[in-house]
Amino acid sequence: MNKLIRNSVVAVCGLVLSGAGLGCSTNAGTGALVGGAAGAGVGAIIGHNSHGRTATGAAIGGVAGAAGGALIGNEMDKEERRRDRDDRYYNDRRYDDRRYDDRYDR
Repeated sequence: MNKLIRNSVVAVCGLVLSGAGLGCSTNAGTGALVGGAAGAGVGAIIGHNSHGRTATGAAIGGVAGAAGGALIGNEMDKEERRRDRDDRYYNDRRYDDRRYDDRYDR
């Protein structure tokens, strides 16, 4: 029975990680997917070795990993949006400065 559970956990983690290669549209989604899979795998190992509760460890590890991955991915998304906004601002300013210089250099 233990071998069946272990093989099932490994198979599920493998499927989730292969789906992570496809990715999500945001870093938060991808982080949640990868973090959940990694957390489930680590939780299953810890749960099995400590008290023989592989499924409980996998569930707790998956939730914790997904939450951590989503938080980190969300911060990465915020940073990308901030960088894009700053780039647009400075590019617009550079364009406006050239127009200003062309008009008043005569």
